[in-house]
Amino acid sequence: MIPMAQYKGSRAEAEHTAALLRAALMRAGIPEGGAAQVRALVTGKGRAYVEVGALPLGSAVKLLNALSEALPDDDTEGGPARHAEALG
Repeated sequence: MIPMAQYKGSRAEAEHTAALLRAALMRAGIPEGGAAQVRALVTGKGRAYVEVGALPLGSAVKLLNALSEALPDDDTEGGPARHAEALG
């Protein structure tokens, strides 16, 4: 078992990061219901995680487009944005 202080610190960090990710998803056009799938987790060993959960296909495409815009261009096969356009 981990010390409570370590658990609380990990939980706070995971909660903060999950909240930032939920806000970013909503700015990318993903409905609040989809963004709500993002949640903080802490393992029994005190390791912090952010679970993204399942997104509807349309929301996943919006996420892919937002990520594609934030990343440098990928010259292979037209890059991720091209694939997202083909899906959406």
